[in-house]
Amino acid sequence: MSSGRVILFGATGYTGHLTAEALARRGVPGTILAGRNAPRLRRLADTLEEAHDWQCEIAEADVSTPVSVNELVDSPQDILISTVGPFTRFGKPAIEAATSTGAVYIDSTGEPPFVRRVFEHYGPRAKRTGASLITAFGYDYVPGNLAGLLAIRAAEADGFIPTRVDVGYFVQKTADTRRLVSGGTLASSLAIMTEPSFAFRNGALATVRPAADVRSFTIDGRQWDALSIGGTENFTLPEVEPRLRDVRVFIGWAGSRTRTVSTVGRILEPFTRLPVLPGMATALAARIAPGSTGGPAPEDRASARTCVVAEAFTGDRRISSVTVTGPSPYDLTADLLAWAADTARRGGLGAGAARRSGALGPVEAFGEDAFVVGASSIGLTATDE
Repeated sequence: MSSGRVILFGATGYTGHLTAEALARRGVPGTILAGRNAPRLRRLADTLEEAHDWQCEIAEADVSTPVSVNELVDSPQDILISTVGPFTRFGKPAIEAATSTGAVYIDSTGEPPFVRRVFEHYGPRAKRTGASLITAFGYDYVPGNLAGLLAIRAAEADGFIPTRVDVGYFVQKTADTRRLVSGGTLASSLAIMTEPSFAFRNGALATVRPAADVRSFTIDGRQWDALSIGGTENFTLPEVEPRLRDVRVFIGWAGSRTRTVSTVGRILEPFTRLPVLPGMATALAARIAPGSTGGPAPEDRASARTCVVAEAFTGDRRISSVTVTGPSPYDLTADLLAWAADTARRGGLGAGAARRSGALGPVEAFGEDAFVVGASSIGLTATDE
């Protein structure tokens, strides 16, 4: 069992605050709440101690001073959770610190460019240093990994060899979508629309434009449109089933505007090749949505449910379909981050030299059985069609 500390970086942001509460509910010992505002950290720690009889420490760190983030992680046994986004702008110091130290790293990103960098750039480095990197371990993209895994196994149980998996992310809600998005999520979404995305096509990862494809999924008899996006499933599901030739991930937050957004993306695509555009887009996103500016109220979160569909195909024939439902995206993300950190602390990634290293998906990190049981324990429910 690991004796490492759990360090939550970004604890006073919207997702960070929810994650701190999830850690407190679990009673995770040795936790450090880290961020750039010591008085706010102290108030949060005092509030959690009073509400949950839970002791934690605080530490100051700021991405603008990378050495302060490096100082958070001083042992390969440490577990660093980062909720500091947008990750394409602010994510580097935390993952650098964990990778260099050989520690465990878990984050809440949903940004395809950052996900790809974790797997392609940091993953090989982590193999050398012994670090365990678990990126996008929240609503993006854990439910799709679960649904995809179960759809693959259901197809195999029926005697089929799946060659393609499509995953669709949706939110079933009663509140206005605008009241269900935090400042950090908005900033991330604006920034990634001008960055290249990716997909797993013909047995290899391919660079594609964001929102290049649109498809519909049927949920409870209703058609839901969704835009293509690069998810961790493009890296992880081919590891689960090496015979897969294609993995496509879609997100349905644009609702009735889905096809319009895809068309706009196609019009803008030639301009994204201009060297100046990504920098301009980042600056614009920073002005429109500077990042952690709060998020949905508890009653709005309570009105939303996660709904993710995975369909497995052989050729063009659909051979299985699994729907995963669960808590609201932000509550789910917080609980998943806390579960992953606590499980890693208890040795769930393997102990000592046997600890799994590199860039890891949920199945590779925790094993199929532990992942499925853990997901169920925090409220994710799967049903087959």
